[in-house]
Amino acid sequence: MDLSYAYEQVLSRLERLDFSALFGGFRRFPFALYNEAEAFFDGKRIEKPAEFIANTSVMYNGEYIAIWNLMEEAYDFDVLASKLAHEMFHAFQNANGEKRWANERAALVKYRYEEANFAAKMEEAECMRRCLSGIDREAFERLLALRKARMECFPFAYDYEARIEQIEGTANYVEMEALSRLDREKGENRMREALEEINDPSRYFPVRAVTYLTGAAFLACLGRYADMDTERFTDTPFSIEALKHSAPCPLPEKDACASACLEKWRERTREKVSRALEKNEIVLEGPSCLAAWNVYDGYWDGTYAILTYFLGYTDGPLPETQEQAMSQIKFLKGDFVAEMNSDMTLLRVWRQE
Repeated sequence: MDLSYAYEQVLSRLERLDFSALFGGFRRFPFALYNEAEAFFDGKRIEKPAEFIANTSVMYNGEYIAIWNLMEEAYDFDVLASKLAHEMFHAFQNANGEKRWANERAALVKYRYEEANFAAKMEEAECMRRCLSGIDREAFERLLALRKARMECFPFAYDYEARIEQIEGTANYVEMEALSRLDREKGENRMREALEEINDPSRYFPVRAVTYLTGAAFLACLGRYADMDTERFTDTPFSIEALKHSAPCPLPEKDACASACLEKWRERTREKVSRALEKNEIVLEGPSCLAAWNVYDGYWDGTYAILTYFLGYTDGPLPETQEQAMSQIKFLKGDFVAEMNSDMTLLRVWRQE
């Protein structure tokens, strides 16, 4: 697809949006569309900058901008504009000194997939469906009580999820609201799809991606039922702040479907480890320090880490500053199984099939 044409189509839609109505103080940020060879930014074609990687917000020429990799020949430009609004919201977060980021290094080694946590999350998903399908105050109160119980019983897991909900859930909510303002039917369909996804237990393993949707749905519930300012840049994620005055309820003991999906995912993980060790294609002998990985699909079982698409490592300890780290990280492309310690020391890395 021609970059300049796509850019003009997206820009014309973004100019129709009142960004401050999507989120207090939010404004439209510059954006770029790009492909493997070039980019279109600020009304002109340029050679693709090295920092244009993935769909995200980056610092470019001294300012935060949104970028999108235009990989397909055909796009729904309402949807694409809403996704650029999502990435612009990340620029807005960065520009406002957002501090509620998840610690992905800690999460890789400390997050535990526990049946009781996911049983409660599935009941929460049904509560959110009820809350957003009509007016159901009882479902909202149950939702808060379940979340308060999970926060008390699984503090690390809840805090990690709350921070993902804060950063990505809020951006997803903004994206859905932007799409609704461009085309109400498309926006309503997207929220219905999100509610279907969060009610599907197979979507929760690994947990990070679905948390984008639970965050957006929970924020929509708070907007409908709670008198709460969720648009301030504070130290506390909204998913924690919302529970300040709530009392916990007993957690459900089990959700059969969630338990089955969890066990199936664990079995797939064991098979990946087994096959990689049997194949025995060793690509790295440690000790090295794990420095970068695909956080959307990383998992550590206490001995082996499952890492997809790439991994980055350093030969010595990870440098303290990001600038130093980026100059020292070495990358391997592919899917890997890594024998790893809890301090993220890689002992040996095998390539998956």
